[in-house]
Amino acid sequence: MSDHYQVLARKYRPHTFGELVGQAHAKKTLVNALDANSLHHGFLFTGTRGVGKTTIARIFAKSINCETGVSSTPCGTCATCIEIDKGQSIDLIELDAASHTGVDNMRDILENAQYMPTKNRYKIYLIDEVHMLSKSSFNALLKTLEEPPEHVKFLLATTDPKKLPVTVLSRCLQFTLQQLTHEEILGQLKFIMDAEKLTYEEPALSQIAGFGNGSMRDALSLLDQSISYGKGTVTSKDIKAMLGLVHHDDIITLSKHLFNQDAKSVIEFIKDLSHRGENLTNALKDLSSLFHQISLAQIIKDEVESDIQELADNISNQDLHIFYQMSINGTKDMALAPSEQIGFEMTLLRMLAFHSDIQSQIPTEKKTLKIKSNRPTSDCTNKTPATEKEGTSPREVEKLQPDNTSKISNQQEWEKLSQALSFSGGAKMLVKNTLFNSFENNTLTLALDEQFANLLNDHVQKNILESLRSQYPNLTLIIDLNKLTEQTLAQKETQAHNQYLATIQQEFLNDEIVQKLEKTFNAKVDVNSIREITKH
Repeated sequence: MSDHYQVLARKYRPHTFGELVGQAHAKKTLVNALDANSLHHGFLFTGTRGVGKTTIARIFAKSINCETGVSSTPCGTCATCIEIDKGQSIDLIELDAASHTGVDNMRDILENAQYMPTKNRYKIYLIDEVHMLSKSSFNALLKTLEEPPEHVKFLLATTDPKKLPVTVLSRCLQFTLQQLTHEEILGQLKFIMDAEKLTYEEPALSQIAGFGNGSMRDALSLLDQSISYGKGTVTSKDIKAMLGLVHHDDIITLSKHLFNQDAKSVIEFIKDLSHRGENLTNALKDLSSLFHQISLAQIIKDEVESDIQELADNISNQDLHIFYQMSINGTKDMALAPSEQIGFEMTLLRMLAFHSDIQSQIPTEKKTLKIKSNRPTSDCTNKTPATEKEGTSPREVEKLQPDNTSKISNQQEWEKLSQALSFSGGAKMLVKNTLFNSFENNTLTLALDEQFANLLNDHVQKNILESLRSQYPNLTLIIDLNKLTEQTLAQKETQAHNQYLATIQQEFLNDEIVQKLEKTFNAKVDVNSIREITKH
């Protein structure tokens, strides 16, 4: 009969500090404390899921109860170490606070703390997700935690330390475990695949490490799934099919259409992706990731794949930064769009509408990016940009080439840019109440109405400048206080809203049923109570 299958996260759980991946700061402190035998009575391990909180706690439990003595290198072969590894140690009391929130449960467990350990050196209480305890349970724990017997150690783990009372925090040594890096997770995945003698493609493991998002356990769960899907092999093709990812070549092709400012090809290519059943939300995330890779390629001259280097050599960093910001905001808006395809299309059309013509920071002369056609896709993949098509009328070119924002020359263009950059908070309110003055020698001068002078402070002005520099890196911003004679964006929006409100109020008053009710009950409708319905 074959051995029972054990998931990778449990099979390759570290048993010593030497096997532990990452968390060097916590590991160093604990190792030094164990080797010096200077042990605190309470330890709190915090961090997101799958970063090693309970794993470190169990290694620490073995280190202080190992039959060879207290040290940072437990033998792993004595009866105590084996029992702890198997979860069978009678002196290691593990408690899931999420299912034992009541004070009675806590009192029943802690009332035995006064008694000596059954067979080990210390009695250890390992409480996972300790923030889930009730207030009464915390009070019961605090009483024991404040003056514990010498033979008791508390190991607490939580993903949300902010919910813990400060009285508990002050009585524990706190270790904040960091998310694991991509390289740390990838290295462990390769080690496991080699140990299991399974075949894999390193780019596929890299994708899994990325989806782990700093959590080793999440990455190992996905690796388990990938191994089952691929019948013992892990390939990029299988990862793509399993997770609904868009092929890397498709993202490259789409980005080239975008940077060529070929609006028609962009739309047709998105339609092709949609017809093939691709996940367009993932495609937008992959596009954001590609913008990041291109940006790094422009700054760090390391060896990168030829397609990314070609993009980096022919794209202004102004476009790159504003496209990245729009793709991130577009990802947030996908759930609100009428459909995934519409959300994706509108995000890319927004990028096309706010591209720049600044070429000063492009390393080489900008040229039309060539689109590869090594896989069957729609006809749009081989089309040239609209501006180069023979027979294209000036009006058609104008439609496909939206106004650029590199030369702000009037209030309308300033309002268009400010709305695209998505300011927030005080910066948004201030920007809406400004008027364009001038834009010369890379200096943007705005006029602000004196009544909004209280909004103008260093913090708000810095936020506005940082957003503007995503498109104009060397920009200088000047905001003058003055009495304004023209309408600002805020005033236009208020006026439009008031006109809309007046319209719906009049429509409501003209309604036959409303007029009949007024006549029947000899009443009058309070006009100010008529408001537009706001969805929350």
